[in-house]
Amino acid sequence: MYYDTQSSQRPEHDGKRNVWKIILFAVLLLCALPVLIPLSLCAAGGILVVALCVAGAALAAILAVAGGLLGLGFCGLGGLLFLAGMQLAALIGIGFGAVLIFLAPASGLAILGASLLITGAGVLCWLALWQIIKLLVKGFPSLVNWVRRMLFERRMPKRRKMQTAEDAHEATMDGEEVRKGAGYDE
Repeated sequence: MYYDTQSSQRPEHDGKRNVWKIILFAVLLLCALPVLIPLSLCAAGGILVVALCVAGAALAAILAVAGGLLGLGFCGLGGLLFLAGMQLAALIGIGFGAVLIFLAPASGLAILGASLLITGAGVLCWLALWQIIKLLVKGFPSLVNWVRRMLFERRMPKRRKMQTAEDAHEATMDGEEVRKGAGYDE
C-alpha cells in the first residue's frame, strides 16, 4: 500500500486571508444577534408548543378512554346494586305481605303478589345476566381473533391473498384426489 508522506502544501497567502474571513464572520454574527436570538427563541417555543399539544392530546385521549371504561364499570356496578336491592326489597315485601294477610287480606294479598312478581322478575334478570356473562367470556377470544384477522388481512397484499386462496383450493383438490384413489384401490 502506498502512503503519501509529503506534507500538505501551504496556502500562498500564508493563512492571513482565512483569519480575516473568520473575523468578518464573527462580526457578521455579532451584528445579526438581535435578529438571531429572537428567531431561535421563537423556533424553540414553537417546537415546545407543538410537543406539549401532542402530549396533551395523547393524555386527553387516554383519560377519555379510561373515564369511559370507569363510567361503564360504575354503571354496571350500579345496575347490580339496584338488582340486589330490588331482590332484597321484594323478599322483605313477601314477609310483610304474609303478615298483612291476617290483618287486611286484600292488601296483604296485593303486596304478597307484587313482591312475588318482583322476586320472579329479579331471578330471571339474574339468570339472564349470568348467561350474558358466560356468553361474553366464551365469545371474547373469538372477538379478539376476528379483530386480529381484520387488522392483519388488510396489510396482506392482494397477490398474497390470491396465492393463499389458490393454495387452499389446490390442497382441497389434492385431498379429494387422494381420497378417491384410496377408495378405488380397496
